[in-house]
Parts: sequence; C-alpha cells; structure tokens
Amino acid sequence: MLNGINDELKLKQKTSTIVLKIINDRYYLDVKVIVPDNYPAQAINLQDIDANFPPSFNHHMFSQAREIARQCVEPPLKRKPNAPPFKPAPSLKQSVAFLIDCVKRLPKESCGFCKQECFPTNPDLIISDENSPRHIERIYCGHLYHQQCMFMYLKAPPFGNKKCHSCSSRISHHKWTLSDRLAEERWAHEQARERELAEVEDFFK
Repeated sequence: MLNGINDELKLKQKTSTIVLKIINDRYYLDVKVIVPDNYPAQAINLQDIDANFPPSFNHHMFSQAREIARQCVEPPLKRKPNAPPFKPAPSLKQSVAFLIDCVKRLPKESCGFCKQECFPTNPDLIISDENSPRHIERIYCGHLYHQQCMFMYLKAPPFGNKKCHSCSSRISHHKWTLSDRLAEERWAHEQARERELAEVEDFFK
C-alpha cells in the first residue's frame, strides 16, 4: 500500500502507536494511530491529524476512517437475517488502507463531466470558496466533479436518475435539492427565454 519513497510508517511499541505519513507528490497526510490495549476488541483511534487536502475532504477522510474502525468492533443496528453472530474484527488495516487509498487516488482523479483533473498540482492553489465554479465536489458515491460541471450536468436533459460518469451510481449531493420535475420545468423556462431573446435580436438586425 505504501509505495512512495517518502511514505513513512513508524511503530512505537512503548506507547502502542503508529505514526503514519502518506505522500503523493505535493499532497500529504500525517496521523498518529493509537492501538488500544484490548485491540482488536476495541477500535483504533486517530490523533494529531494533519493534511493539506481541502477541509471538506480532510473531514471526510478522517471521519470515514473512524467509522470504518467503529464498524469493525460494533455490531450493526439491524442484523441481517441468517447472519452469523457478530465478532469484532481488526480495525487497523482497514482504516489505514482507506486513508492510503484516498491520498494516492484523489490528487489524480478527474472530474466526471469535463475529464480534467480536479486537484491542482500545487495544493496552495486549491479553491476553498464553496461558491466557486471550480470548487471540488465529492458526490455520494465518492467520485469528483467541479461544482459548475456537476450543476451543468444535472440541469440539462434527460432528467431523472442522473448517473455518475465513473461508476453509474445515481448522483446525490447536498447542494442539489431540486426534484427532477422542477429541474425540467426550469430548463424548459430557460429555453423559452433564450428563444425569445434570439427572436428579438433577429428582429433588430
């Protein structure tokens, strides 16, 4: 998993901690992984977190890594029929593997609509303004779109069950709250307005 020359994984046995540093070109993630005494019955904990991804991505990566660890040691609220009795599973490998995958994959991932890489080569150039057309949005399935690209795709026909260009999962995002019917009505209204303006322009030529 750690295949970069600058990646680091240091085990400190006296304190039962692992210091992890993941590098992908100019992007990085540093975290201290605390392994409890009663591991694997108890989940690992993440501390001293530092990364230079956008804040929303940092929040997602570390909250999801913690959630993965929790699911390893806590039974699901709804047990599936005929499922075997729940047994705690080691959480270290799964959580760390998720963080490594994020750092190695995200900086090179392209927008599902325009196919350009979402993350700039220089992390200092990341757009943090959430209203910017080039702001990077992570849709529910985990793939990336520029905000403008996502809205252009969702606002255009055909309407209903729009799917991610990368995995074909239905697109879901908290910034898009229009129903398919309302989106189609707004598109039709905009088309009618553009036709009317074009007719006026032709009239005065």
